[in-house]
Amino acid sequence: MILQLTPNTHPILHERVNKCSYDLDRHEMVKILHDNMIHHQGVGLSANQIGIAERVFIMMIDEETEETITCFNPRIVKTYDEKVWCEEGCLSYPDEQINILRPNRIVVKYEDADKVDHKIKLEGFAARVFLHEFDHMQGINFTQRKDHK
Repeated sequence: MILQLTPNTHPILHERVNKCSYDLDRHEMVKILHDNMIHHQGVGLSANQIGIAERVFIMMIDEETEETITCFNPRIVKTYDEKVWCEEGCLSYPDEQINILRPNRIVVKYEDADKVDHKIKLEGFAARVFLHEFDHMQGINFTQRKDHK
């Protein structure tokens, strides 16, 4: 099921998303997010970007292999001091590329489609994608980041 990207002016993109619904079909959500991320040619996609008010996103953790993880109820446990600048784009803002300063390494927790908890360390590309998609869960878009140039 391919869905339209939510216009960037829609309130769903500017509000913090609450924990996933108890009865959410997580396996179906993984499929919807994956199919839409590929269709819209992204490296990550949050449910609210396609009009679904659930605290979940999909992201590529490796650009070369295109391996993905789907993070339900994601949390950031730790950020490391080293920060790097990198140009980012966003499916919700197709004509914008912004140079943003973000931590290069983070430790995160999330639940998978089977409600199993995971705690992993991400760095480089994967850390940046996680942080970008996590911002969507918080109702923040990358144009609002104070640390951009």
